Amino acid sequence: MKLTSRVAVIGVCFALLTGCSGPEPQTLESATQNLISDGNELLSSPLVQRAGVLRVTEKAEKSKDTACVPGTTQRFFRAQGNFARPGEQTPLSAAGLVYAKLLGMDYNRLVDELDFFDDNLTVVVMHRPESGITFLVAARPTKPNILIVGKTDCLEPR
Repeated sequence: MKLTSRVAVIGVCFALLTGCSGPEPQTLESATQNLISDGNELLSSPLVQRAGVLRVTEKAEKSKDTACVPGTTQRFFRAQGNFARPGEQTPLSAAGLVYAKLLGMDYNRLVDELDFFDDNLTVVVMHRPESGITFLVAARPTKPNILIVGKTDCLEPR
């Protein structure tokens, strides 16, 4: 086998091996940065601002391991507020605006509002596997009308 052929074969093998290794595993630090960035983008969106007047109540400041396996932890981003146009909005319409923005941010729907069908409560759960972030949106007629919880996957602190 000629040297150029060997180099080509080695190059192809290397490309195949590195292509199969996949992306680096998500770290808690990078997931937290993604969570804060996506949470801020979500709340500053004109679509979400049409849904409600929201304020951040938690911005991923500390780790929580309540729902994680031992040795892993996660961070939370929470916001809540009231309908932007009280009396004109329903839980479904407000949650729909937040859903549309998350869809535009490449989040996938995990839970359909029909799973929790209730005229007084709309729940949307969206996940973006690349960033390891999940957002839950709940809208209801009682105040606070809109609750948004973003969280990282359970990850090992490094």
